[in-house]
Amino acid sequence: MKKDSLLKIEDLSVSFADHTDRIQILDEVSLAISEDEILGLVGESGSGKTVTALSIMRLLDPAAKIEQGSIRFRGEDLLAISQKEMEHIRGSQISMIFQNPRSSLNPLKRVLSQVAKSYGRKKGVGRVEALHEATELLKSVGFPDVERRARSYPHQLSTGMCQRVMIAMMIASNPDLLIADEATTALDATIAEQIYQLLHELRQRTRMSILIITHDLGVVAENCHRVAVMHAGHIVETAKVETIFKQPGHPYTSYLVRYLPRVDRKVAMPSVRTTTVEEVDYASSGCRYARKCELAMEICFGEKPEMREMAPGHWVMCHFATPEGAPEKAVETSNVRF
Repeated sequence: MKKDSLLKIEDLSVSFADHTDRIQILDEVSLAISEDEILGLVGESGSGKTVTALSIMRLLDPAAKIEQGSIRFRGEDLLAISQKEMEHIRGSQISMIFQNPRSSLNPLKRVLSQVAKSYGRKKGVGRVEALHEATELLKSVGFPDVERRARSYPHQLSTGMCQRVMIAMMIASNPDLLIADEATTALDATIAEQIYQLLHELRQRTRMSILIITHDLGVVAENCHRVAVMHAGHIVETAKVETIFKQPGHPYTSYLVRYLPRVDRKVAMPSVRTTTVEEVDYASSGCRYARKCELAMEICFGEKPEMREMAPGHWVMCHFATPEGAPEKAVETSNVRF
């Protein structure tokens, strides 16, 4: 049985002011997150992942402009409601964990006080109850030696501990959707694994949905049910995680999978492929990956490909994609483990 969409983004286009014009960073982005689902949004730096997340939260920079599209949360268009109504949803029904946790915390306040203030504001309770609940929240996210360390200031804690504080603040209101934007980028592999394990445990307890934003396909393979691949403001492919690794349909996805580190064999180093303003033509009417695609033809530069369903639940934006996978030489992925 197909689950209903908790969040549904349709044809979202966002532009930013340039010196003389506006650059359309997101171009008709569409994706959906179901109830009790973990969706991975993956792509290289600058692809538009964070802009997508900030659009959901309505926290875009003043220079940004939403040109078109809708963002529906439980059927309600978040772009059509008032700022006051959005403030009620933000932080209570939808929460976001940012990339640098320490910069999101007040350096002049003890972390226990900050969690308590967040809880008290969301629940409308007094200081004593808020402090008690804040202590329990920190314990629930694996914060060590709460009675002593929770009275520290952010600069006295490791990045991993600060991230646990942020998670405690975000889950204080039991959100329906949690957005984790590169939440473990600054952490070592062991701590990062602990953070994702914590998110899984919280999801099992609260049944919340999670949007994991990352550039790491390994994170996607280990933690997500489905994945949306983003390149230069386009969603170029969406599918179940297993499908993405076994039968990628877009040349860009195929490239990412081909050079994913493997434990069972050596992986050749990829050729140097930079992403510069010159390479990504945001004004192009065609495919934004065309300049880097080995198989690009004239149609790719002049006509934007449609998102087509290759198989049930597997959508690809490429003129030459087939149900058998990306239109390029075979990618050896048969032994990928999930």
